[in-house]
Formats: sequence, C-alpha cells, structure tokens
Amino acid sequence: MKKFIFGIIALVLVGVVIVALPKIVKNDDGKHDTEQTLSDGDGFHVEPLSGKNIYFKPDSGLPNNPVINDMIDIANGYAIMRAAYCDAELLFQFRMNVNDAIGRIKTDIIKDKVIRTATENYVKDLVNILPKDKNFDKQSDSILWDKVGNAYATYAEALFSRYALEQYGEITEKDMERYMDIKQFIPNYDSIYDLRRKQSEENVRYLRLMAEQTPSFDRECLYTVESAHQLRIEERNTTIQKLEKLMMSGKFSRYLHEVWRTWRCLRQLEVSKSYDGRMILNMKYNKMRYRCLNTILQQIIKNPQDIYAIGDFYFLASYDNITRYTELGFGNSATLELMLLFPEILEDNEQEE
Repeated sequence: MKKFIFGIIALVLVGVVIVALPKIVKNDDGKHDTEQTLSDGDGFHVEPLSGKNIYFKPDSGLPNNPVINDMIDIANGYAIMRAAYCDAELLFQFRMNVNDAIGRIKTDIIKDKVIRTATENYVKDLVNILPKDKNFDKQSDSILWDKVGNAYATYAEALFSRYALEQYGEITEKDMERYMDIKQFIPNYDSIYDLRRKQSEENVRYLRLMAEQTPSFDRECLYTVESAHQLRIEERNTTIQKLEKLMMSGKFSRYLHEVWRTWRCLRQLEVSKSYDGRMILNMKYNKMRYRCLNTILQQIIKNPQDIYAIGDFYFLASYDNITRYTELGFGNSATLELMLLFPEILEDNEQEE
C-alpha cells in the first residue's frame, strides 16, 4: 500500500474457449431473451452484465447540487463503460450473443446531455461492432477487438474530459500525497510494512489487536488491510469478512478504496480456485463498490467543495471491473492485481530462487 495505483490496467486479448450449455433466460420484465447464460452444473455461471441492474443508486434523496449530480453521472457512466466492455469479452471468449444485453443499457440514466450522447454512441457502436452470429470467423477477432477498444477509449476520454478532477477545485500531486500519507495515522508504518516479509500468527494477532483498539477508523482500515498481507494467498484469508465489515459500517475513510480493492482481489482469488479463473463475480463486487461510494457521497453532500472526497469518489467509481484478459495471458486480471496489491509475493519468489 505504499503506492496507490491510479489509471486503468491495460488489457491484452488472450483467452480459452470452454464448452458450456446455453439456456434461455428471462429479463427483468419477464420476457424471454435470446442471449446465452453459460453454466456447467457445478456452480460455474456466466451471463452478460449489461441487461442487469448495474447502476449506482444513492441511499437517500439528494440535494439539487451540480457537484452531486456529476458524482451520480460519474458512477453510472463508468458502470456502463465497464459492463459493456466485459460483455464484449464474453463474445470473444465464450461466443455468447451479447448484443441484445448491451442494447438494453439505460443510457437515459445519465443526466448530463453531452455524456448521455457519448453513452448512446458507445452503446450503438458496440452493438454495431459485435456480430450476432457466434460462429463468426476467429481470424476476425483481432480486428473486431480493436474496434471495441477504440469505442471504449473514445467513451473513456469523454468521461475523463467532462469530469476532470480540477474542475471541482485546486489540487496538486503533492496535495494528494499528503492526503494519502499513511504515516499521518501510523507514524511507524515502515516497521508495520516490513512485517509483510515475515508472515506469522503473532503478526496477525498484533495487527488485528491494533485495528480493534484504535479509535480512528482510518487506522482501523489500514491495520486490517495489513493483516490481510499476513495470510498466505493459497490459504483462506479470514480477513475478507473483516474487510467486508469495514465497508458495510457506513463510516468514511480516505482508504475505503484500498479496503475494497484488497477485499475484491482476495474474494476473486477464492472464486478462481474453484473455477479456473473463468467465473468473475463483478455484480457482487460492484454492489460493495456502491456501498462504499454511498459512504463517500455522504461526505461530499456535507461539503460539495471537498476536493479530496470528490477524488476518492472518482477513483473508486472509475476503477475497472475484473476482466478476462490480462498481460499474463491467462486467468483474469485479479492475478495481475494481486501482484500490484501484494508485491511481497514477488519478493518471496525472488528469495526462493
């Protein structure tokens, strides 16, 4: 956690097609759909996201404030961008018909006229790009995927340009570094961080005790995340439930996004063990993402000029889904994120060699 990752991870189109049984599913309106849901009878289940309730919903009524309105559009704009992209992956990896699901995206949920138009264009472009015939020539994959990538990049640029952080207040890189500096809460953080190099039950007990005894929610979040690093990845990480409890508390912390990222990565690794990385629970992860976003939103409602809370909201709202194609060439992007969030794993491997 010494460094915080800002930006979208680059993705490479690599995947393995698996055999699964298609079945007819029903939409929220009860009508039958022609797209496929893939399952194998052993718990493996994949279906498009776009036709589902992927949208961010505030916990309560909101003041009529342009900043608050922008936050809602940011959350829903990126939700739409992520869902449609992940559904496009299903076509290329599983040969699923996803056009109908993507076409059902509710673009009118975006209130800003410029971004609503950009959203409509993004959805239309993907529907036109992606073939409905699942038996299309595999040699055309790279050409089609480039077009998907271009549509994604165009929409991402529209969102970034419209909602650039500097529109909401002055903030520099040094300002953000001071805001996120862990040592303001844990002055001896270097020694805490060094505990990652020697994982032990004693360290786990110590970190959890520190988390339980501190009156500061920021420190509680930090100590709990550090305790997650004490448990080997190949074992069940019992910190997952503790991370969930922090996010469900409704308490604000500038480190909520790190709690969520750590929780999601560990949770996905558990799922990947059983299903070889093929099943990704993005709906579940985004539900918890929205829980955290609602907490941050309450902070912004109290002070719409809080540029730091706005930055927290933007970072978490724009952070990518777990995707199926990674630079590693197998599994899903949680494997790559694990290396970013748990760098001590790489250090362990170097020592073993």
